[in-house]
Amino acid sequence: MEKTFEQKLEMFSACAEFMPCVVVIHELRKKDFKVVFMSSQGLDQLGLSLQELSGMGPEYHERFFNNEDMEDFMVKLRKLLEKKDPDETFTFFQQVRFKDRKDWVWHIASVRIFHQAPDGTPTHIVTAAIPINRMKHIENKAERLLKENMFFKENLSKYLCLGKRAKEVLRLVALGKSSAEIAEELSISIDTVNTHRKNIKKKLEISSSFEFTEYARAYDLI
Repeated sequence: MEKTFEQKLEMFSACAEFMPCVVVIHELRKKDFKVVFMSSQGLDQLGLSLQELSGMGPEYHERFFNNEDMEDFMVKLRKLLEKKDPDETFTFFQQVRFKDRKDWVWHIASVRIFHQAPDGTPTHIVTAAIPINRMKHIENKAERLLKENMFFKENLSKYLCLGKRAKEVLRLVALGKSSAEIAEELSISIDTVNTHRKNIKKKLEISSSFEFTEYARAYDLI
């Protein structure tokens, strides 16, 4: 198996240097991933040799990647590996820190299985990543998606404390409806609407109309 992988890597690495992206191959280990190949473009951006990178272990991700969204990435990766289908791919946004920059550089990346053991168990994955920082509108959208995803996860427990009627009121407030309009639409009294609004503010710890809208968007109410 090892010889087969080495042969595949040798053929692939020569082609990877001509690709308009950074290519990385990770060895899947029990506790972490080991970088066994990175195209020269990526090594230059990080300011490391392949030997240095391979020896870093978990520090590699902690040092060069924004791991706030790692949980979602791992869920998708586990599903990919469970399928054991070398034709299956998933794509994601990631933030990388280069050697000469303090700020993150957004990339769009795709992952697939690169090599498998004789029983089909994936042993290596390959990632191709392209920077999108030159396309400012895409970078801004990616930044917004990351913030919205973090908001979703950080506030989910509070949102789930709301009942069905409270969520309806939340949605209508976010749409700019007055208490009178909400009362008429839901066939309840204005006092009941105002009570719901007060309870929503308390449970979600919010105070402004903007925050009502932020919650409504995060949980697909509008």
